[in-house]
Amino acid sequence: MKSRTADLFAVDVLPKSQAMPREAMPRAVPAQPSSRPRSNQLWYAVVFPELNEAQPQISLQRLCLHAQQFTSLVSIEMPNALLLEIKGSVKLFGSLGRLHAGIDAAWRRLALKAQSAAAPSTLAALWLARAGKQVLLEDPALLAGQLAALPLACTSWDAERLQTLHAMGVRSVGELLRLPRAGVARRFAPGTVLDLDIALARQAAPRRAFVARERFRARRDFEMEIENAAYLETAVAPLIEGCARFLRERQAGIQNLELRLRHRVGAATRVRLGLASSTGELRRLTDVVGQKLSRLTLTAPVREAELLSGSLQPLVATPLDAFSHVGDAGGRDTAPQLVERLRARLGEATVYGVRSIAEHRPEAAWRRVHELRLSAALRGHETTPAADHEMPRPVWLLGEPVQLCGPLLLEQGPERIESGWWDGKGIARDYYIAHQVQDSRQTRGARLWVFQERQSKCWYVHGVFA
Repeated sequence: MKSRTADLFAVDVLPKSQAMPREAMPRAVPAQPSSRPRSNQLWYAVVFPELNEAQPQISLQRLCLHAQQFTSLVSIEMPNALLLEIKGSVKLFGSLGRLHAGIDAAWRRLALKAQSAAAPSTLAALWLARAGKQVLLEDPALLAGQLAALPLACTSWDAERLQTLHAMGVRSVGELLRLPRAGVARRFAPGTVLDLDIALARQAAPRRAFVARERFRARRDFEMEIENAAYLETAVAPLIEGCARFLRERQAGIQNLELRLRHRVGAATRVRLGLASSTGELRRLTDVVGQKLSRLTLTAPVREAELLSGSLQPLVATPLDAFSHVGDAGGRDTAPQLVERLRARLGEATVYGVRSIAEHRPEAAWRRVHELRLSAALRGHETTPAADHEMPRPVWLLGEPVQLCGPLLLEQGPERIESGWWDGKGIARDYYIAHQVQDSRQTRGARLWVFQERQSKCWYVHGVFA
């Protein structure tokens, strides 16, 4: 009697009159493909066995940029492989063999050890490459025969699944394909049968294409070496104009720039520029570069300049206030331009923003941040007023409380703050708003935010009101 096992090698060749209706199929058994393997794609897979060990400085993202000279669809397969869809590139290069040799030559120029293969499905090409089989296969009907001899380790399945198959005596892809389909589906995860269908080109497997981050990068050689930093602003002006045009065409902005000044000998001088907010305006880019170069001291004459931008960010449209004096109208500087000028002259770390933290202890309720919420600073009505039961807080908070010795005139209080017992920095204080007495006539001095330590009963000033 002829065995009728659901062999994964088999395909449904029964005539329509003898085919089992879909309603009659057991729900626990995945439906077997009803057509022979066919594929409209051709995939090139490459595995870099020593990528993580011998070449840690080379990332898969950088290798994708090299691969995109052969095809636009490049996909990353972690941790050390790439997949390239090359169906449309074969005709361009003349033949699959010539295209395959050209891609392999790119890895040799990078001094990378690579194992590659080509097949009509993603997993078939990847498994062949992992097994070290340099196969160039275009006919989907030949996939089963080529995959049969591959060891199961090339699938990169989890160790538990591979150990179970090894205990069953299954050590190759061909031996697994000869098992009943329904039994494989019940015994293992659903992904096992799905992977086999994808490898045999019976199931589509869309891949996410790698998209490189778009950045501006341009270089300019100078006819004469520049020895004075004062002339650099004029020399690099075409680079800045090109960057602004590049951003305008893409309706994008940037927050970081880097200017590399190369000399005849020695390492290049790197000038890093930060902007207070994302922009693509030529005026702001020119201003921040000029301010930074005006403080630069050249160690050697400059022969070449290169301008690189940070990652592009979409520009957000903001409404214009016809009655506001903040903006470009009349040649006035914007608030971001002021911040950028201060940072260029005083240093990036000296101009910062403040962000509140959910903490009762005043000295721990804020931290410094590089970003500045300029829009909130310009519109005072957006600030949240203090609650009725809370005293006002001073804008000027001292770094550390200073002990008071003289007399005080208490105006408002107390407000008790007791917190931090869980981290060893607990406080127990009664806060007041007070005026310091200046003379015998009790003339009021500065308006202070003071507190009395509950344990020591000592008085301290913690802030000053405007």
